[in-house]
Amino acid sequence: MSNKTLDPSTLKAFGNVAAGHDGVLSDPTGALVIKPCTPAEIAFYESVTASHPDLAAYIPTYMGTLSLNAAATAEASTDELAEGMIQTADGTLERLHGKKLATELSIVLENTAAGFSKPNILDLKLGAQLWDEGAKPEKRARLDKVSKETTSSSLGFRIAGMRTWAAVPKPVAENLKSFAEVEEDTGYTVYNKMYGRKFAAWNVLEGFEAYVLPPGTKKGRRELERAKRVLVEFVDGVRELRDIFRKKESRMYSASILLVFEGDAGAFDEREEVLKKAPARKEVEAEVEDEDEDDDEEDELPKLVSVKMIDFAHATWTPGQGRDENALQGISSTLKLLVELLGKVNAEIAML
Repeated sequence: MSNKTLDPSTLKAFGNVAAGHDGVLSDPTGALVIKPCTPAEIAFYESVTASHPDLAAYIPTYMGTLSLNAAATAEASTDELAEGMIQTADGTLERLHGKKLATELSIVLENTAAGFSKPNILDLKLGAQLWDEGAKPEKRARLDKVSKETTSSSLGFRIAGMRTWAAVPKPVAENLKSFAEVEEDTGYTVYNKMYGRKFAAWNVLEGFEAYVLPPGTKKGRRELERAKRVLVEFVDGVRELRDIFRKKESRMYSASILLVFEGDAGAFDEREEVLKKAPARKEVEAEVEDEDEDDDEEDELPKLVSVKMIDFAHATWTPGQGRDENALQGISSTLKLLVELLGKVNAEIAML
């Protein structure tokens, strides 16, 4: 795919970032994400298209690259450094997102949250080892400390960020005020990267439950049935990812699993009804066999959930070196917790 220069006035700061680096932009429609990248990340996406088609459905669609000068991306971004910092309990200043990469090269990807009315987003950073072999000693030490102090070391993943929507958001609990805030204009509760660091292996399931059933959600039958449908889809998707990577020889450091589901209950129910009717509609259309009929509508079924892997700045294929146990530990732990939460939801439904 060819490089292009885009008028920066058409770009805007990307509003659905759950984690990651600063400098992420979107096009005016919100369908595309434009983010600073490394040549290695571009090479990884292109290699999936060429040689790993079984993985293609589980990564954002790669659209190409754009060249944007530094002044342009700074103008398009709305974030100020002061607003992107947080003071931790020990007094350390931490960035809420990683620094913008020092590059004018950006990758253009499908926005996996596009197509949802109110996407609820969970970013899970994979790996106990978070650095690649090119990392400097000080970076290795810093990331090793993060891993040791979080579920990265024990489970091979940690919650890196989260966004949940509610028609009437519940105020953030007192013990979470340093980890989350409510966006009054959007209805989202946004959990920063420090939120995931407060969990240990024994209680991280609470974070998953707060994602699927946000605080203040009534736990009636319909609410639990929605959660069950979401979890079943997540379990299927993450299990498929695990099975794919069991057959691959790669090394991916600081890649993420991105989980998205429809957070608006009304929109969820409407979409579910459309999906229930979709197989019958396809059968009827197959019988008609009208070759001139436009199939675009059939391909554009509404989404309830999305399971993707993202962030491949430090990802490579490594033939002959075996599978990526570092990333697989996190994928497998994620799957185990989703199955556990699904069992809990099923038990609650059975008690109604």
